[in-house]
Amino acid sequence: MNLFEKLTAKAGKAAMDKAFAKGLLRCPKCGQKPAKAPVDAETLVRCESCGTNALPTEWRPEAGGIPTGQPDQIPPNTRIQREGSAPGDCVWHIPASGKFGFFLFFGLVWTLITAVLSGGFLFGMPANGQDAQPWFLYPFFSVFWAIGLGCLYAAVRNKYSRLRITVTRDLVTLRREMFGRIKDKSLVTRDVQSVEQTVFYQQNYQPVYGVEIRGRGGKLRFGTTLREDEKAWLVADIKRAVFGEPAATPVTAVSPEAVAAQRQSSFSFPLPPAPKGQWILGIVLILIGLGAIFMGLSNGPDLPSRGKDGMDWFAVVFNCIFSLFSLIPIIVGLVFGGVGVLMAGNTWPGREREVRLEGDETQVALRTYQHGRVIKEQSFPRASVREIRATRSGDVNGKPMKRIDLIVDGRAKRVTRWTAGDIADVWTADVCRALGT
Repeated sequence: MNLFEKLTAKAGKAAMDKAFAKGLLRCPKCGQKPAKAPVDAETLVRCESCGTNALPTEWRPEAGGIPTGQPDQIPPNTRIQREGSAPGDCVWHIPASGKFGFFLFFGLVWTLITAVLSGGFLFGMPANGQDAQPWFLYPFFSVFWAIGLGCLYAAVRNKYSRLRITVTRDLVTLRREMFGRIKDKSLVTRDVQSVEQTVFYQQNYQPVYGVEIRGRGGKLRFGTTLREDEKAWLVADIKRAVFGEPAATPVTAVSPEAVAAQRQSSFSFPLPPAPKGQWILGIVLILIGLGAIFMGLSNGPDLPSRGKDGMDWFAVVFNCIFSLFSLIPIIVGLVFGGVGVLMAGNTWPGREREVRLEGDETQVALRTYQHGRVIKEQSFPRASVREIRATRSGDVNGKPMKRIDLIVDGRAKRVTRWTAGDIADVWTADVCRALGT
């Protein structure tokens, strides 16, 4: 395990401990809380209520434990008002929440830090005797100002905006009204592809969900300040209004004997490919990191020269603090650059390197091939390999991404970290059939 994986594991364990302490972990099958905190982020946790064994990440809401609702079952004490009930003819009125939410605190802190840093760099003493600061600092800091002001606007919108969702046979419309200003956005009803809860952002390592209506012409997003039961009911109610009553799907049971009959004595599966263009993102991160490092070095600490010329104690203290702030771009640049190097190195096209999951009657192995030769191998006794599973790890452009884990003696051995959800599901199903699990 390299340093990056160790740091990631520690961060994951800390997040799990915090989620357990706050009572946020739930069994993905029955919804019960775990009896004790997870040992780490890679060891299966058994639910004492239903007996389900699941990874700690699967006990978190984004892994599939999102509460589900039923049409017409309006949550108690909700302020949401619904008009109409027939599919294709419904209106939901959502009043202003009256809460700024997470964005106010984050936006204020972000904007304050940005103001101090940008003010010091852009309007302070020119670096190294130059007549003016480098031009690229202005667009660089404008990005941070845009993020901070955008968060403050989102906080105000959370508190004061009123929403109306209208579903007709022709259009699905989201109306947002704030301070007398009205903004409408619509999708064609027949082009709507999904109505579901998705992760909008994270707060204290926990995902914050909102309602997303996705169609071919765009998407409508709202509802992060609503209660969980309100989101679940709205999703079910809007689905019924858009798609009509769901048809019953017959369930075909698969016997253990049929599964065992598909077991293969030997197999070899190439790992699912990384998302296309990921190496380009890696290069972008490297360039951002280099730019931040250059900015930090060009405006690096200069305590002695700024402490001279008879400045009073306040100016000396300010310059000491400013000099420490100048180290922040260097640290940020090193982090961005390191992540970019790992991402670009692992997904660079034309490396002629392939990773395969292979097995025989005695063992299962992850082997890395280059030019036909095995350059890296990690093997496990086949009897200790219980299953392979794909769990949600994030989203890209609204599409779920999943990590794939091999479960060996109750612990997860990572196979891939970031794979398109549909590809991961098909791949793990093929491997499960070969393993006979």
